[in-house]
Amino acid sequence: MTARRLTVIWDERFRKYDFGAGHPFQMSSRALAARLLEATLAPESRVEWVREIDPASRAELSTFHTPEYLELVERSSAGKRSVFLDTGDTPAFPGCWEASGRVASASLRAVALARERDAPVFQPSGGLHHAHPDRASGFCIVNDVALAVRRGLDGGDRVAYLDIDAHHGDGVMYGFFDSGRVLDIDFHQDGRTLFPGTGFPSETGQGDGEGLKVNLPLPPGAGDEALVPLFRRVVPPLMREFRPDLIVLQHGLDGHAGDRLAGLQYTPDGYAAVLDELLDLSRELCRSRLLVTGGGGYTPENVARGLARAGHRLAGSVSGPGRDDPLPIAWRAEFERETGEAAPLDWSIPTQRLPSPWNSGAEEQLVGDLESALGRRFPRPRIQS
Repeated sequence: MTARRLTVIWDERFRKYDFGAGHPFQMSSRALAARLLEATLAPESRVEWVREIDPASRAELSTFHTPEYLELVERSSAGKRSVFLDTGDTPAFPGCWEASGRVASASLRAVALARERDAPVFQPSGGLHHAHPDRASGFCIVNDVALAVRRGLDGGDRVAYLDIDAHHGDGVMYGFFDSGRVLDIDFHQDGRTLFPGTGFPSETGQGDGEGLKVNLPLPPGAGDEALVPLFRRVVPPLMREFRPDLIVLQHGLDGHAGDRLAGLQYTPDGYAAVLDELLDLSRELCRSRLLVTGGGGYTPENVARGLARAGHRLAGSVSGPGRDDPLPIAWRAEFERETGEAAPLDWSIPTQRLPSPWNSGAEEQLVGDLESALGRRFPRPRIQS
């Protein structure tokens, strides 16, 4: 079979993962991203779309979640009375069993396609990284990325999981905390300032997983000047030493400047730098077997444009849309119908507006904390020409 450059998974029924109007998490932002990507890809792009996904089976979901929790989700999905599946952030809704199962199934399918085709797969509806084996958490009912990691492990792979969501990916990290076959590297806003309050450098794994769980908490206001140099300094040596067979990226957009729930200030340039370097690492280490999911993000225009940009880069559009290129008129009209907000005119996004607390001293402090916790050294920062 001829390798494809990119497979995108988007089923319109993903929209049924819906907590209702007014809830911070809206799948419509991810739908708008898929629409924008499709509308702006060049005709010659080597992209295949998978548009129909059946919900995951109970047996598949049970590879990470407990039977008792799955029974609760299924029962609550059919009930008429609204109940919470955690302590108050994640309500059940009619049809949540099927809706969350479909998102999970898409990430499981993505793993199979990445392994089969030796090519990246983009799954923008996924990235629900907070759900634990026995409970929901942080708007996440079923942990699709943990299930994807488990599918890779069950296929004999060593899996590297990278998470750049503003919120710590606790469900995945602690779900594989003792696994020596999962490298988990997580960039996030400091847990002392943001849900779920976890993810500190001292948390490095246990048992066989000791030294393979790496947390890089950043202070509110930090942006590309923190993310990109830290990524270049820490991620490549860890990846090259671990030698993964599959890489999974949770590409949360809530770290973007202007997000409504978080306080980081990443820009499109920062996200692009991370994705480009990860693509290079996937080609070098695991035959381009890379799964990229969506994740958090609570400002619709940032989520829609940010995930669409990611799709362009995965498809090989290195330059991507120009900053001042206008957005399609039909897409802008759809954005306004979906969100009730004014649509952006073009791809441009304002640069950081607030002073960043990050500096070289803060970088050395965090890297030093990691080195002490992990018992290893990381290279000095390299000078970018």
